[in-house]
Amino acid sequence: MKKLSSILLAGAVAMALNGCSKQPETQTETVAEKPVYVGYESIKVQEDTSQWWKNAIFYEIWPRSFYDADGDGSGDFDGMTAKLDYLTDLGVNGIWLTPIFEAPSYHGYDFQELYEVESDYGTMEDFEEFMAAAKQKNIKVILDLVINHISDGHEWFKKSAAREPGFEDYFIWRKEMPKHWGKAWSDHEDQSEAVWHWNETRQEYYYGAFASTQPDVNLENPKVVEEMNKMATFWLEKGVDGFRLDAVRYAIEDVTEDWNDADQADTDGTIAYWTQFTQHVKSIKPDAMLVAEAWSDMPTIGKYYDDGKGLDSAFDFDFGYVVSGILNNGGVRTADFGTVDEGKTDNTRAALWANLKSRVDNAPMLFFSPFLTNHDQNRIMHTLGGDWAKAKSAATLLFTTPGTLYLYYGEEIGLSQYTTGDDQYRRAIMQWEDNDAAGFNNTGEFWLDQGKWFPWVENHQPWWSGYWQSQRASGKASVDVQAADPDSLLNHYKKLASIRNNDAALQFPNEIRYYPVDNLDVWAVQYITDSTSRVVLVNLNTAQEATFTVPGEIKGEYNDRLGDVEVQLGDTFTLAAGQSLIL
Repeated sequence: MKKLSSILLAGAVAMALNGCSKQPETQTETVAEKPVYVGYESIKVQEDTSQWWKNAIFYEIWPRSFYDADGDGSGDFDGMTAKLDYLTDLGVNGIWLTPIFEAPSYHGYDFQELYEVESDYGTMEDFEEFMAAAKQKNIKVILDLVINHISDGHEWFKKSAAREPGFEDYFIWRKEMPKHWGKAWSDHEDQSEAVWHWNETRQEYYYGAFASTQPDVNLENPKVVEEMNKMATFWLEKGVDGFRLDAVRYAIEDVTEDWNDADQADTDGTIAYWTQFTQHVKSIKPDAMLVAEAWSDMPTIGKYYDDGKGLDSAFDFDFGYVVSGILNNGGVRTADFGTVDEGKTDNTRAALWANLKSRVDNAPMLFFSPFLTNHDQNRIMHTLGGDWAKAKSAATLLFTTPGTLYLYYGEEIGLSQYTTGDDQYRRAIMQWEDNDAAGFNNTGEFWLDQGKWFPWVENHQPWWSGYWQSQRASGKASVDVQAADPDSLLNHYKKLASIRNNDAALQFPNEIRYYPVDNLDVWAVQYITDSTSRVVLVNLNTAQEATFTVPGEIKGEYNDRLGDVEVQLGDTFTLAAGQSLIL
């Protein structure tokens, strides 16, 4: 293994000869113009790394699609308990459960009960057994918490609509349709985008940013704030380790007479609300973790850090868009809601470095949690056109970036999707075994083929069973098949997770160096601590090899932790198509 002192010495000599020190790229990177290496760029990272989540690898589970123990077509708590050994073997040490509270929808983001689990998933006792089993395996569990809105079937809304004393202002009501009625994240001008909805009982309009069936609660009402704090306490005392907080940008919208549609998001009141919520959660469980879904650009996301008084972390939405754009050599950022620089194209390695820099520019680096995709986005394998080599490269880029990492269930086996257009396709059944039911259950019942879950779809047709048969044709679509193949995507994920979980330089670097080498397809970064160094090399082109001039700062002999082979970085080096090295 090359020693850090040797690297620094080589770097000093090279910079003296080149007459430069930590200089940025000075030449425009275009395909037609070969870049000239003029020194590395550097980010210094100094922050508290003591919290357990700062180096965690989380696995997002969509419970209804994960594993069905009772055979009714919907995944359940017992199914998740049965698969904890799989998750341990994969190398994850945290689970994010999408909504598990009783709700009228299949997705659960419209809670109808705050203190009851979804009956489709089992009983409270089943949930408690799952939590106990996860704890036994040292796996943390966070729940998806929706505080912005609630189901219109909840008793609060019914009482508020009826003007029952004490509940009149649990929601946001107006006697007349306000002048501004559009969603903060949309420019569409049709009534399907309305945020104000008529209620016959109260004969007034109520505010519901996401849907008429999901009225926004009034978080300026101290009684509602107290109720939400009470709910959080209940689940923390059940043993959960924190919460993923849905739609944090829209907690307290500006809906005064002179408001503009865009004023709904990220208000001072919203930031203050989440800081209050954080303080409450920490008073109950000091080591609980709160991660924000603030679907926006990095400066906006950084607001929720609130100078260390706010939330613990937030998803880095840019990271996945940048990775898929680079590997596909194109692609426009799009979002179902929220803003992520719509229409922006970032398809060079420089965008990946810019993503790292933007983290430290807007909050501590480890506040931002990178991921490839989640349940609201097209799956990464679909976005990458089913290209297994690109999927491996995407995984390498994820596991070699700092921050709390999140994987979407099935990402590790290349789970894709039948088509686009409806969220159900992004939430397909996990493919465990190469049999007709994909090892999901023993009955061949699948919730995705049951039209009752999709009342908005006219004449819903079963699709998953046929889609699964088409996927089986590849001979590598399930966990059992990939587990037996040393070169599979699944085993690549396992290897990356093992390296990451045991590598302080990748988890908590003091310094990150970017080397803009003279081949635009090569991503070359170095992670440095006081005692160790890791050099990560990735050929971002999965179709052809990439030869580059090796910067003097990183020349030398290494061991590749991915391939467990010795590597000599001389004057030049060639990476095979799509090859990744962790040196």
